[in-house]
Amino acid sequence: MNETTEQKDNELLDQPTEEKLLDSDEQTKLLLEHPSYKKLEEQLSAIEEKVNEYRNRTLLLQADLENTGRRAERDITNAHKYGVEKFAKELLAVVDNLERCLGTKAAENLALKDTYLGIELTLKMFLEVLQKFGIVPIDPKNELFNPEKHTAIMVKDDPNFAANTVIEVVQKGYWIKDRLLRPAMVIVASENKG
Repeated sequence: MNETTEQKDNELLDQPTEEKLLDSDEQTKLLLEHPSYKKLEEQLSAIEEKVNEYRNRTLLLQADLENTGRRAERDITNAHKYGVEKFAKELLAVVDNLERCLGTKAAENLALKDTYLGIELTLKMFLEVLQKFGIVPIDPKNELFNPEKHTAIMVKDDPNFAANTVIEVVQKGYWIKDRLLRPAMVIVASENKG
């Protein structure tokens, strides 16, 4: 038995290497053409497609999760920053009424002097509290009209003012931090035609 094996080994060694390679190439070709190999190849490519699909889904879900986190952070920041916005808008009506009260001619009445002093102090305190929360007035008298900060309720001819200049502030506007809380209602100078 050993002799037969040795003879076969010797015969194989005696064959030229090109023939061995040719046989090896033919064997590989036969293996690649075998139906079970093609079936395995199809299964492998189907699995690779699924893996790519799951990888893409995972990446999309990851990005969506990060975006949701950023959005939640921004919403929380805005809630802290502008949480008093609705409340502040309601309080502005009180400020407006106190300012109107002080602007009346009845303020000159000596009998009401102490009352008006109390109203002045109340208004001052009110404005200080609003300022603590980042709410500051817009008083644009003599400034150029800016539609982002002002609402023009009337246009008036006045030779003392340049065109599009705010002549009078009917109602102050207010900022809350860096956001417009309420635009100022103003009267604007029309273009002078002379």
